[in-house]
Amino acid sequence: MSSERGGPRSVDVLIIGAGPTGLTAAEAFVADGASVAIVECTARVGGLARSATVAGNEIDLGGHRLLSATPNQRRAWLDFARRLGGVPMTDIGRRSGILRDGYVVAYPFDTQQFRASVPWPVRARGAASLAAWKLRGLTGRDDHNLDEWVKNRYGPFLAETFMAPHARKVFGVDPREIPAGWAAQRILSPGFASVLATAIPKPGRSGRQADVIDRFFYPQGGVGVLWSGLAELLGNQVDWLFDSRITSITRPVGGRLAVTLTGPDGDVEMSCDRIVSTGRPEDLAVSLGLDDLGAAIAQRSGRRDLIVGVVHVRDCPQSWHGYQWLYTHDTGIRAHRFNNYGEWQSLHCPFGVIGLEYTVPTGDTFDVAATALKDMSILLPGGAVDFLGSEVATDAYANFDASADQLGLLDEALRGFGDGIISTGRQGAGIYINLDQAMRLGVRVAGMPAQHSGVVGRDEYSPYQEKVG
Repeated sequence: MSSERGGPRSVDVLIIGAGPTGLTAAEAFVADGASVAIVECTARVGGLARSATVAGNEIDLGGHRLLSATPNQRRAWLDFARRLGGVPMTDIGRRSGILRDGYVVAYPFDTQQFRASVPWPVRARGAASLAAWKLRGLTGRDDHNLDEWVKNRYGPFLAETFMAPHARKVFGVDPREIPAGWAAQRILSPGFASVLATAIPKPGRSGRQADVIDRFFYPQGGVGVLWSGLAELLGNQVDWLFDSRITSITRPVGGRLAVTLTGPDGDVEMSCDRIVSTGRPEDLAVSLGLDDLGAAIAQRSGRRDLIVGVVHVRDCPQSWHGYQWLYTHDTGIRAHRFNNYGEWQSLHCPFGVIGLEYTVPTGDTFDVAATALKDMSILLPGGAVDFLGSEVATDAYANFDASADQLGLLDEALRGFGDGIISTGRQGAGIYINLDQAMRLGVRVAGMPAQHSGVVGRDEYSPYQEKVG
């Protein structure tokens, strides 16, 4: 970073956010010969995909994984691991489920596992509900939102028993406020007959484990090692500004972008030709003086923090084995899901170390230890459970497309402001992008013309799982 005659410190490109997208963009800019500074509001890299250590146990907040369903995905991750010095990667199968009343339902839905594991009255009621729903809508029903999408494929009973509670717990909104496109990314669409067939009586329950839905790579030590490795690779080619935030962006007449940021050493003045913001769009709006727009984006986004309470269960039920995630919707349980860290194979966690996940409006707090122990007392009455600690991922969830109109206004404002300011828009629109897509987005914005301004990536719904063919 240079400074001329005591003036503002100067770089070619200023990147806001040291997550996968920001770090990948930085690497691309550096490779092109640009000088780069990264402003990160926390003290570490990785963003929402960072790892943490709790009581000596490695955990990943949210349980990120590296999708490897296609040859291109597999090749990209293996090449990346090699570039970082040979990060060991494990190839494992994905299994997740919904824990209800002691039994586990595979998620995504597996009709054979459902029939083998779920009590017959539940299966029969689900099939009857779907049949009645179809009969009442013989002319067809539209999929406007998550609620309609699930009911049209599973019926109201299964939707309300297994799907809707997740949306309410995690995102704090009614499923009718989440677009159908979100469901299409994440939930399998079974045939009508296959759901009805689950009601066929079957003596006893085997508790059959779900088949592996897909495979993914997982690095030894958690996904955070990738971003710390990339940061180390960038090293002093980048100016790192941790625990810092942008407070204002202006453009003197005919001049470069003038940026003020605040950090551990107070305010810092900088100048640059380009800004790539991978952080919260509302923060970028406010730094440009668009306070009302920033407030509107924040209000519509409905941001929520992810709080992970880590416990050790001394004797886990056999039905939990083999599942990396279990969603928990039983009455009285506040956690929406738990990560079964011992099943991740590449984390240094014994079986029985579990991360109970809670979402709260950003900035809210609660007694995590007491809540986690209470939840475990419902899940495992009389079980021996120790609380180990907790971690927080700020702004981990947003209200999906609720802020789409406001992001359109931000896009117009950035274009009107002048050349060289890009917002990736990822969190504001709530677009789910896998980590490989986040990195491709970083490469994409770095390759855009220097004069480009606007919100990039906000309309790019993509399949939750990329499949061959």
